Amino acid sequence: MKKWLWISTFMLLAMTFFVMTKCGFRSPTIVIVSTEEATPLERKAANELATMLERRFEVEASVKSSAEKAASSLIYVGRPQSNRALEKLIGSNWPDLSSQGLVLRKIEASTPTLLVGGGSPVAVLWAVYDLMERLGVRYLLNRDVYPSQEAWSGLPELNLVIEPNMQIRSWRLVNDLAHGPVSWSLAENVRFLRQIAKMKYNRIHCSLWPAQPFVHYRFRGMEKPPGVLFFGHQFPIRRDMVGIEKISSMKTFTNPELLGANSSEEVRRRAIGLVRGILDEAKNLGMETGLSIQPFHWPKEFIKVLPGSEEVDQLGDLTAGPGHQQSMQDPLLKEMVRTIFRAYIETYPDIDYLHINMPEHRSWIAQARKAYSKLTTYYQFQDLGSFEELCRSARSRTTFPGGGKRVETMIKGDLSSLWFLDSLMREKNLLKRPGKDDNIKMIFKFIAAELFPLLAKMLPKDGEIVSFVDYTASRQLKQLDLLKQVPPEKIPASLIFTLADDNVGLLPQLATESLHQLMSELRKNDWKGFYTRYWTIGDLDPTTHYLSRASWNPSITPKQAYVDQIQHVCGPDAVESTLKAFAIIEKITLGLDQHGLGFGFPVPEMMIKHFKKEGLSDLLKRDRELYREAREHMEEAHQKSSHQGRAYTGYFFARLHFAVRYLDAAEAFGATARALKIGRKEEALQQVDLAYKAIQEAIQSYADVAKDYGDLGAVALLNEYCYRPIKQKKKDLFFGTN
Repeated sequence: MKKWLWISTFMLLAMTFFVMTKCGFRSPTIVIVSTEEATPLERKAANELATMLERRFEVEASVKSSAEKAASSLIYVGRPQSNRALEKLIGSNWPDLSSQGLVLRKIEASTPTLLVGGGSPVAVLWAVYDLMERLGVRYLLNRDVYPSQEAWSGLPELNLVIEPNMQIRSWRLVNDLAHGPVSWSLAENVRFLRQIAKMKYNRIHCSLWPAQPFVHYRFRGMEKPPGVLFFGHQFPIRRDMVGIEKISSMKTFTNPELLGANSSEEVRRRAIGLVRGILDEAKNLGMETGLSIQPFHWPKEFIKVLPGSEEVDQLGDLTAGPGHQQSMQDPLLKEMVRTIFRAYIETYPDIDYLHINMPEHRSWIAQARKAYSKLTTYYQFQDLGSFEELCRSARSRTTFPGGGKRVETMIKGDLSSLWFLDSLMREKNLLKRPGKDDNIKMIFKFIAAELFPLLAKMLPKDGEIVSFVDYTASRQLKQLDLLKQVPPEKIPASLIFTLADDNVGLLPQLATESLHQLMSELRKNDWKGFYTRYWTIGDLDPTTHYLSRASWNPSITPKQAYVDQIQHVCGPDAVESTLKAFAIIEKITLGLDQHGLGFGFPVPEMMIKHFKKEGLSDLLKRDRELYREAREHMEEAHQKSSHQGRAYTGYFFARLHFAVRYLDAAEAFGATARALKIGRKEEALQQVDLAYKAIQEAIQSYADVAKDYGDLGAVALLNEYCYRPIKQKKKDLFFGTN
């Protein structure tokens, strides 16, 4: 009986399909016109559009080299110079576009027709993604969100020519803290790049550190030591750790691309392959690419063959640099820096830019006065006044962490490095691309902002400046005078946008309101764009969406961007509660920018210090209550969210729960110390047990929603630096060893 029922149902469906086809009830057909002259990116754009339209609507979409009369709608994708059919269609009416400009225009014709084009191949791809966003698709950092498939109602009425107000929209990749992109697999990097391409970000750079395995060279007969990740810190995967089910395949946490490598040579080969894979995928998506390097730091083992160099103050204590008194004319020092430059360029010869990073903690300062004299004389530049006046100006910038004295040290270190590098570049062709006649373009990065006017005189052709100013967005807003100091001669300058600060650590952060104000200042003062600074990306979907939109539409506000994303991802019912949670996280972030720098920096002392300090400050206790309030709003949003949006609200809820329980653990661990101090061991046992349960719950909450190996790196380091010290203290107290 069941068999006959199944056969009857199948026959009925088949007859229904036959009748509908005969009677003309076929899905509308959309022909996407892209001719043989199209570049690979433009062909990709046409194929992407066909795929996305079929997923979004009940249509049949195909890419053809010419229009078809039977089509329900026609969409011409490309540019006149790469699409002859489009050239014939548009004639002299093609708009005046920059290389980043987009056009979306409905054309009057017998068959409904839409033009989707751009001023360059990558802009054509952006135009496709922009169109699909207008048709309801939203792009998150790890996935696309589509509305329920709908019947096709025809081409949208559009007549738009769009140009960006931020020409440089760059993301940093790799770096070196375990909870960041250095832990991502190549597949995760590729996924990320494809998502930010849809949001029209146009540049990436891989930030590489001296002790990592991403480059190899020899100096004075000595090979660069085997590279390490995470500044040399290790995170063993033990059976008792929280969240082990996510990373049980590892003995020690590492980037999955390096898993199973049996020698330092294999580690290096795989590591270089990872960075090359990232750069290749970015190029395939039309992005400009670069490397950030530190030519004034090298593995400290080279001190043996480079007399005068000294160990430097940097996380992990792995590197050395020029000694305090080392001469700027030291021939061995010049040879070392040239060796480093050429090693990176010859390993990654197809990059567009080489970012020259100044050391975070400057130490080569004794030569500063002499360097300033040589630079100002060579470039005939006196606008910054005397050396004493420059130093006095630096000391007046007291809002920077470490005060004005640290700014003065930064300037002195930068002057020594700049003169050394400037003279070396005149002697040696450092930037020449291997096997070609052109040079890789240079970007100076992290130079003290006071030196911008001088730096503009020194930049090679097509060079740029990337400014840091301060660690967080809200702190940068307190130094607007530096943002108004635009480099002369229209040197392209970008500002580093801190989306989430590593000094605050793993607590959820949102800085979108501050970034909104910064973007306004950048536009006023003719800055060209921004570079992102961040570690984990799971919390950053709202901020990323805002930056993407605001780079093309200066009038959009963070709230408008948030509402747009929440409505499309989670549904309108979740908007109000999610906005309340986001507003509280923004409030917490503003406070942590002032009183929380260093609070959660991921180092071995990150939890032990709360025991030593005997708990949280009153300000951090207030932050904990605010996180608790935000968690309640996000829980409500999660209950109201659509099915497809529950991953979005669920992630934020878990991260907020992590924050509350992490702070609970820190406070209880501090209370353990307070109880021991006054001899109350029973109370200490109760408090350490509370801390133990809280940190377990916090880490498990985070592990449950991990999206990538950056999140899993966070889980690994939290186990090592937070869970394990609390567990050990509990064991010591239980067995009476304290």
